[in-house]
Amino acid sequence: MTVNLKWPILLSVALSAGLMAACDPLMPDATPMVIVITQTPTQTRVPTATTVPPPTNATASAIGTPATPARTALACNESKGQVLNLTLDSKVESGPVRYRAYLPPCYNQTQRRYPYVILMPGSDQDETEWTAQLKAQDALDSGISVSALAPMILIMPNGGDLMNNNAFQDGASWESLVVTELIPEVERSFCTWNARQGRAIGGISRGGFWAFEIAFRHTDLFSAIGGHSPFFDPENAGPDYNPLGLAKTVQFASGSQPRIWLDVAQDDDARANVEIFERTLAGRNIDPGYTMNPSGGHEIPYWSSHVTEYLAFYGQTWPHDPLELPTCLQ
Repeated sequence: MTVNLKWPILLSVALSAGLMAACDPLMPDATPMVIVITQTPTQTRVPTATTVPPPTNATASAIGTPATPARTALACNESKGQVLNLTLDSKVESGPVRYRAYLPPCYNQTQRRYPYVILMPGSDQDETEWTAQLKAQDALDSGISVSALAPMILIMPNGGDLMNNNAFQDGASWESLVVTELIPEVERSFCTWNARQGRAIGGISRGGFWAFEIAFRHTDLFSAIGGHSPFFDPENAGPDYNPLGLAKTVQFASGSQPRIWLDVAQDDDARANVEIFERTLAGRNIDPGYTMNPSGGHEIPYWSSHVTEYLAFYGQTWPHDPLELPTCLQ
């Protein structure tokens, strides 16, 4: 079942000038930014949410997160999240890697462990694509304000040459950077829900290639995977790394298949290989979550018109009330 939501027009979004130091661990300095919306988001299809209870004292240890303490009133009137410009000192890259982090409204005041999504850009794009071009933070602010989207942290890295060149040599790959450096950095720096249930990964075009490559090779890390016009090609990598090959071999533990979102426009040149990938998964009884949209192309207007759907998918099983999240104080 699907529902249609019409999102309100946001004439401008002025993000807060700094972070309150109310949550442990402390967060890096923020660079405030102001973004102006020049067009109204289109009407979008939002998947029906499935309610999943938050961790309890009886189940907290089993899923690797602290239990939720007794509920108290939340004194916070923030309506906008914050976007931070950050740098990871990478040994894999042998240099700095830039990334952006979106923190939802009232992140500091709640002192809760938020779920997070790693969102990767398309080829030759950078850490600003999801915010500056797709307006993901505006969609989240709007959706959270009416309890239509779950509050979450977005992590948006700049993949640089490692991501664009599909390098798989001597452990120096985008996969190894994300798994061994970015995820630990994020979970040290922010109050995140550090369990499979609290992590998701996705990407646009080449970023979608990497989302499936990483998640299919590390099936214990993510509860949801999204590929938005993912660029699959038999020549991109060998079968041990290429999602087209991994789709034939990936194995999930019983009852632990991640949720998958796979979408592409009808006239997208990438569609043929996306559908090969989809048929391979479906043939192995793995739900590919496939949507072929009748209009659009391999372009920003297509992705921006569906960004609310993407965010609804990632947060589909996450609480909409932050006070239902695990505490950050344990």
